Amino acid sequence: MASEAATILKHGWLFMLANVVNRAAGLLLLPLYTRLLSPSEFGVYALVVVVADLLAVMLMIGMNNAFTAVYFEHAEEGDRRRVASTCLLAVVGTSVAMVGLAWPLGMAGSWAMFGSPGHAAVMAIALAGVALTTLFELALAYYRARKRSGLCLLVSLAKVVALLAFNLLFLWALGLGVEGIFLANGASFLALGVLLVVAILRDTGVSFSFPILKRVAVLGLPYAPQSLLDIANNFVSRWLLNILLSTAAVGLFAFGMRLSQILFMFLTASFLQIWSVSRLEAQHGAADHAQADFVFHLFVVLLTGAGLGLALTAPEILWLIASADYTPVLASMPFLVLAYVLHGVRMNPEVAILKAKRVGVLPWISAASLAVGSALALGMVWQWGLLGAALANLGREVFQIVLTETVRRRICRDEMPLNAVRIGWILVPAALAYGVGWYLFGTEIDPAFTAEKVVLVLMFLVAAVFGPGMGSAGRALLGKLLLGRVRRLQSVS
Repeated sequence: MASEAATILKHGWLFMLANVVNRAAGLLLLPLYTRLLSPSEFGVYALVVVVADLLAVMLMIGMNNAFTAVYFEHAEEGDRRRVASTCLLAVVGTSVAMVGLAWPLGMAGSWAMFGSPGHAAVMAIALAGVALTTLFELALAYYRARKRSGLCLLVSLAKVVALLAFNLLFLWALGLGVEGIFLANGASFLALGVLLVVAILRDTGVSFSFPILKRVAVLGLPYAPQSLLDIANNFVSRWLLNILLSTAAVGLFAFGMRLSQILFMFLTASFLQIWSVSRLEAQHGAADHAQADFVFHLFVVLLTGAGLGLALTAPEILWLIASADYTPVLASMPFLVLAYVLHGVRMNPEVAILKAKRVGVLPWISAASLAVGSALALGMVWQWGLLGAALANLGREVFQIVLTETVRRRICRDEMPLNAVRIGWILVPAALAYGVGWYLFGTEIDPAFTAEKVVLVLMFLVAAVFGPGMGSAGRALLGKLLLGRVRRLQSVS
């Protein structure tokens, strides 16, 4: 019986729904940002976000990933509650300290990023908001570890409502521009963070353990340099665009990245929330690697199909949500989308390395990727501008996935390796479908063309499921899972 695959899919769809709701505010607010902010203002927003992300990494030190690993190291419920309480109290203390330091850090960040104190206020507001966001993210990690998918969905819905309400107030009604975005974020996460901290501590009790915190830090600290290097990878292209072209070019690139990031926010992150937990739990008992590999392959099919649809319909999406000033990003969209598809594939070897508790190698992989990505960006942005930045981003992702899988095969020999041929049977048909769509439709916007693009995506999905990559065993397992799902629905009705 497809027990592990069924478990992952059973909980996965609920966590995916919760994550979609959790991330929905970013998607719903994007039209507001691109209608009210010029590409230059959006560029300022994107550069401030980079600095805020750096603070988030330093605050969390890989806390979410390390928390999940340490949580499942303990079998007793009392010990698990102590892990949750310790991590939460540590993040609360760190967040309070960082809110107090937000202004001097914001002043330093403004000088470093823009060469003047002109953006110190917005930088300080953003940094304070990040400190509050960490509380929310750790709370969700706790509920995911306990498989409280319904509660995750409720909390995510509350986040969306709060962000939409406060953004409409600060950005649209009061016209505060970029500052309004970060004020809305801070207000939302302040309200939600306080409520969640109180609720979780009532559930776990208030207790603190230095040995547990030390264990979390030991597992989490390697994620800090890795995450910092990943952020640096994203920063290099934006910095070069700002230096060589303009802040407006940064805004265009960031807008394209934001659209492409939909794949990560709605699919990859959702899948990993149950995939990583399932793989970590599997280390304490018998694991069916074939079933886990099948589920991951099915995820890559869906992720690639979504990426193909996003790349094909980028002209329609831009027409719907943004002003014509953002049109130059269209040529870069297929490369930005493909990079995020490969990012999802890269999560397979990274989870295996986490499971083996060999996360110390990840910063070295990120450092090598930063060196390669910076060299690519320097040459390509100089020559091709915005398109060069997108190509450099894709090149870095290709290098990083190859390097990560190579390392995984050396240190995680008991795990199934990533099958490049099977992945190729997914990506190649998608590339061909995109080439056909670009040749037939270009950037024209027509309802008939949009419908035909949908048909192209469906044709790709059929080719991916019934092609050599899925295989007869995979299709049989998929049929068994779907049949079991239908029977459960019939029994309920």
